Amino acid sequence: MNKKYLTLAVLAAISIPAMAEEATTINDMFTNGTLDGQFRMFDFTRSFDGNTKTNHDTTFGGIFKYRTAELNGIKFGGSFASANRMLVNEDRGVYGLLANDEGKHSSVNRMQEYFVEGNWFNTDIKVGAQELRTPMMNPHDIRAIPRTFRGVSVVNNSIDNLKLTGLYITDSMGWSDEDFVSVNQAVAAEYARQGIQVDVADKPVWALGATYKVPTGDSGVKLTADLWDYRMQDVFNEVYVKLNLSVPVGDAEFYVTPSYLKQDSIGAETINELDTYQWGTHLGVKYAGADLTLFYAETGDQGLLAPWGDEKVVIQQVYQCTRGQEDVYAARLNYDFGKVGVNGLSAYVFYGDYDVPDGMGNDFNETDFSVIYKLDPVLKGLSTRVRYAMVDVDGGEDIDDLRFFVYYNFKLGK
Repeated sequence: MNKKYLTLAVLAAISIPAMAEEATTINDMFTNGTLDGQFRMFDFTRSFDGNTKTNHDTTFGGIFKYRTAELNGIKFGGSFASANRMLVNEDRGVYGLLANDEGKHSSVNRMQEYFVEGNWFNTDIKVGAQELRTPMMNPHDIRAIPRTFRGVSVVNNSIDNLKLTGLYITDSMGWSDEDFVSVNQAVAAEYARQGIQVDVADKPVWALGATYKVPTGDSGVKLTADLWDYRMQDVFNEVYVKLNLSVPVGDAEFYVTPSYLKQDSIGAETINELDTYQWGTHLGVKYAGADLTLFYAETGDQGLLAPWGDEKVVIQQVYQCTRGQEDVYAARLNYDFGKVGVNGLSAYVFYGDYDVPDGMGNDFNETDFSVIYKLDPVLKGLSTRVRYAMVDVDGGEDIDDLRFFVYYNFKLGK
C-alpha cells in the first residue's frame, strides 16, 4: 500500500506540465525547503477507586515535518512522529501514549506523512499520507502522536469566502499505531472496543465539504457555515452541519455554535444497523480575558460511530457525549491572565453532567482543570500544560486523570 501511494505521488508530480517559467530548479526545490517540528514530553496517569489497574505512560519524542519549496505548483512533504517510552512501570496498564504490545508498553515511531501536493487555479491537490482537518476526520491531537490518514484530498478556493473540500480516504492510523489500517478495519475496531463484533465492507470513505464565511462588512459580526457529507459505500453515511455566529456588544463578544450530525447505515449494512443523530450548541460570551461557554448535547437512540477524530458537541478530558439517548449539560470558564500582566498564562475549569435512561449505562459528571503557560520569554517555542480531571460515576468506579505536557516548537529554513 505504501508503494502504491508513493508511485501515484511521483507519477502525478512528473506528469503535470509546468504552468509557467520559474527561476527555481529542482535542486532549489529541496534545498530551499523547510523543516519544523515540535519536541514533546508527556506524562499521563489514570487511576480508579476500585479494582481497575492504574494506567500510566511517560513519553519523549515529537513530530518533525519537512516541506520542499514549490516548483511549478508542485511540492513534496513528509513527517516523522515518535513517542518513546520513559520511566516505564510494567505493573501499570498502558494509557495510550504508547502502543500496547500484549500488555507491555511499547514505543511508537512512524512515518506520519508522505505526499506530493499540487496547487493550480486556486485548487490544492494532495496525494499520499496526510493529516486532515475536517469535522469528522481530523488529527484529534490529544495524545503523543496525532491521527493521520492516507488517500487524496482536494481543496478549492475559487469563490470568495467559500472553501470546497473533497476527500478519498482508504487508510488511517490512530494515536499509537505504527502502521496504517484500512478504514473498514478502523470501523470494526471502534465497534470491538464496545464489545461488538461486526463485518465491515472493504470500501473507502468519500467526503464533500463546504465552508462559507458570510460577508458581514464592518459590523464586527462573524458568521461561518459548514456542511459536510461523509460516505462509505455499503457501510454508513453521515451529514454534519454547523453554524458559528459571533456578535460584538460593546467590549464583549457573544457567540453561539449550533450543530447537527446524522448517521445511518447504507447499502448492504455490513455494520450493526446505525440510525442515530447528535445535535446541540455552544453558547458563550468573551469579556476582559474571560470566556464563558455553556453546552448542551442530545444523542439519538444509538451511540455515535467516530473512529477518526470528530467534533462532538461536548469533548472533555476523559469523556465525550457519545452514548445513545444521552443528554449532556456542561459549562466551561477560561481566563487569559495576559489581561492582568501574566503573558502566556491561561486556565480553565470545565464541568459536564452526563445522563442516560435507566438500563443504558451509568450517569456521571466530570470536572476538568487545565493550566497552560507559554514560556517564550524564557525560551521561544517552549510551553507547558497541566490537566486534571475528576469523574464521579453513579454506581461505578470514580476516575482521576492527571496529564503533564511539555512542548518545544522549532523551525529551520525559509
